[in-house]
Amino acid sequence: MIKESTRCVISLLAPDRIGIIQRITSAITDMGGDIDGMSQTVIHGYFTVILTAKFQQSYSKEHISQTIQDNFHIGEASVIVRDFKDKAVDIPQIADRYILTLTGQDRPGIIKTVTTYLADNNINIEDYYFTIQGTRVTHIGEISVPEHTDIKQLYGELQTLVSSIDLVATLQHENLFRVANDIFSIRQLFKMEPCDE
Repeated sequence: MIKESTRCVISLLAPDRIGIIQRITSAITDMGGDIDGMSQTVIHGYFTVILTAKFQQSYSKEHISQTIQDNFHIGEASVIVRDFKDKAVDIPQIADRYILTLTGQDRPGIIKTVTTYLADNNINIEDYYFTIQGTRVTHIGEISVPEHTDIKQLYGELQTLVSSIDLVATLQHENLFRVANDIFSIRQLFKMEPCDE
């Protein structure tokens, strides 16, 4: 059972259409839930959202999941509900945020190669997205680098790693990146359809 005044984590996956967030949030609010965090995206016509909510009344995870699914057609939405834990013990608590950018020819295995290296070096990926235009790909990752990491060494190793798969890497501290770029604008640019010439 979800204990009183306890937060839980809810995720949902469904084909994208208008009104999905309204259906989710209505179900949670009607149960007396207070949503205190949410992130969503759409990929190739599929909508996914993760949110945290606090319930004053005791509900089972199954009840919360079913109540949300009842606002959708049968089989349309997949819902997972989990207890919220304050901290993930394996994530470094003191870290600097950096923006990792990769550009080059698209090929299978890029994400596996890069994420394996980051995981092996105790680097947490906070956000990751990419766009493909023709045969060219651009990856942007927001990563948390543990304190006392040798950034020059990290950058050199990343460059060597991705050059083996014909990519170019850049690594900038979040503050420097945001001076010249706006991540929200970049995401919106990725979503734009090419103009007809």
